[in-house]
Amino acid sequence: MLKNNFERFKDYFREKYGLGLDNPIVIIFLGHMLIFLLAIPYFDKFGIDSLLKMILVVFGNLAIFSIPFFINFEKTLKLGKLNLKLISGILLGFSMFFGVFVLSASVINAILFSGLVFLILHVFMKYYYSEKISKIMFLIGVISFIAIILIHGSVPITDYTVRMAISNDPLRLISSGALTFASLFNFGYFMVSFAILAVTGYKANVLVLIVAYLLYNYKRNKINAKKIFLIGIFTIPFLGIMAKSILSSSGQSWSLNFLEIMSYRAYFDLMTLEKIILYPTALCGKIAFTPGGESLIGEIIHGYTHNITSTMFGPIYLDLGYYSLIFSLIFGIISKLIYKKSDTKIYSIYGAVLLSMCEIGINYGFLVTMLTFLYVSENLQKKP
Repeated sequence: MLKNNFERFKDYFREKYGLGLDNPIVIIFLGHMLIFLLAIPYFDKFGIDSLLKMILVVFGNLAIFSIPFFINFEKTLKLGKLNLKLISGILLGFSMFFGVFVLSASVINAILFSGLVFLILHVFMKYYYSEKISKIMFLIGVISFIAIILIHGSVPITDYTVRMAISNDPLRLISSGALTFASLFNFGYFMVSFAILAVTGYKANVLVLIVAYLLYNYKRNKINAKKIFLIGIFTIPFLGIMAKSILSSSGQSWSLNFLEIMSYRAYFDLMTLEKIILYPTALCGKIAFTPGGESLIGEIIHGYTHNITSTMFGPIYLDLGYYSLIFSLIFGIISKLIYKKSDTKIYSIYGAVLLSMCEIGINYGFLVTMLTFLYVSENLQKKP
């Protein structure tokens, strides 16, 4: 009886508000719940006040993020009268131009790079529904991975120096993106992509691959929630094994096993968030809105320059303080547009990226990625 009532309750919310496992609200909620659950063994290191503040920051921002999904904001804001294709294009173009200009101090480079990205996106969208698109993307992903090995002379997961050297390498980003997209077409591509991304040595890429594949099949009713949770149970220890392998190749000696590492990592994320909440001033965009700004979290919070994870809303809170709630509302509006308008494959990848951001934290790279998904969803005609 209780089970039947729960199923009816779940079906009601899924039908009325679209609150299935694929919904951005649910994805972000589950991602942060997992972090808090994994960190339970270390809760004694936090005071009750700190825990309550962290919960308030994380789930308070999530609550504001959720508002657009429960109201018809499109009608309220009269978005139907706006040219969202043009607006999303302008926002994407400006964000890319700004990022390249900051990194290269060259207006010409910024213009050329932004133009090249738009060209690639439009070629991709033109041939998106071609029968050969999966083979092309798969080959691009494999060739990019082989090029990484040939250039650096080693498999990244076995060589920490190489792994760090490719952290911002376009070849790695191209390989992971192309393989993730190709993996949605068949299980064979998924398995090969899984193996390649695993030995590339970046847990986030493996997580995005797995989650995108699961979300895609969930949205097509080929897999249910129970199977997704079962696969998730096995995914966590695998990511822990990857983390242990990465640390071993770095020369560091950790007494923690692969499961304890995942628990400690979740604690470290919350500990960083705790320090962010206690930080006395807002940084006004130096973290999330600046290329490479996430490395400042390590310098400011922990005293050394390094990319530090701090849950999804940590960097935004460090940048904006309580005004992060305004950002979360805009973030929710854009995410709802992507959720409602995107092709199934495109959204499945976006949903997977959202889950990975629950640990990594919103940064400039994610903002560009989000605007790219918005631009593609507005320009690519949605088909089943």
